Amino acid sequence: MTPLAFKPQLVYVRPHHFETPHSYLDRLCAVNMIDRPLVNSVIRKRRNKTGRKHHLARAIDELGGPHATHFVRSYLRATRTPQGAADTLLTETYRKRSTGIRYACTYCTAGHSVPTFDHHQFSICLKHGRWLAPDHGHEFQRQVPGDGEWVRAERRYRRAISTGLLTRHLVDATWRIVRDQATVLGPPSWTGHLSAAEARPGFVDGVDDRLALYPQTTRVLHLLSRPRTWEAIDALFRSPEHLRAYLRRELVWVTGAQWVLIEALTEEVIRSRSARLQQLGMLLRPHLEDNLRRHSSFATI
Repeated sequence: MTPLAFKPQLVYVRPHHFETPHSYLDRLCAVNMIDRPLVNSVIRKRRNKTGRKHHLARAIDELGGPHATHFVRSYLRATRTPQGAADTLLTETYRKRSTGIRYACTYCTAGHSVPTFDHHQFSICLKHGRWLAPDHGHEFQRQVPGDGEWVRAERRYRRAISTGLLTRHLVDATWRIVRDQATVLGPPSWTGHLSAAEARPGFVDGVDDRLALYPQTTRVLHLLSRPRTWEAIDALFRSPEHLRAYLRRELVWVTGAQWVLIEALTEEVIRSRSARLQQLGMLLRPHLEDNLRRHSSFATI
């Protein structure tokens, strides 16, 4: 028996930035009064018949939504995955990689909870001035202060991320390192914002403290995203003390004692560089093994 074919619906639903296909299909079915369990049943039958996993994308396309590759392209942009992997991800993204806990700005979505692919491309909606509370639900979104410092910090953050030099682990570690510095030895400009945030009713650890220290965090990330910084790191990799001295000079704007920030950043930067070298080695391994086989074959002739 051939599974039921879908027809394009009259009401089009615009996908939100980095929205997951499951979230989009929920909204498309709701606005057009489609039985979502029936759609799930058809998708499941198609998967069982063909053995392919990307029928969720095909169903959205048939119902009048974006093209089947839209969500794969969105996932690639969100995670900065090379475009060459699109063919493989087309059969994987929809089931295994759409479980992120990031949410779109609730002002952009008219108050609805819209899950997005797990990403770290931005933290503030510049259109509405909303802190999107990374790694937390949509109910934890906050309105950022209106003095412009956080908007400048967000633009600085986006420029740093766009360089491609910051791994997800290094970004997450920097959040923690800045919080530790502010808690232990932070200058007044750091501890003032943090203390004010902690004194407000409804303070949430990991949300309000990150928002309070966002300008300082983005300044540190900006330093770590500069090519000149990584050139110095590569040159000083075997000498942690020289690396500490370099970071101390570049972080002179952090008044007072800096040792918490310097020591933790040195450790995380070295770890990040080692991880990058391991990834590069894995990417080059097939090429190196192929060259080795060629040289071996020439040697036996």
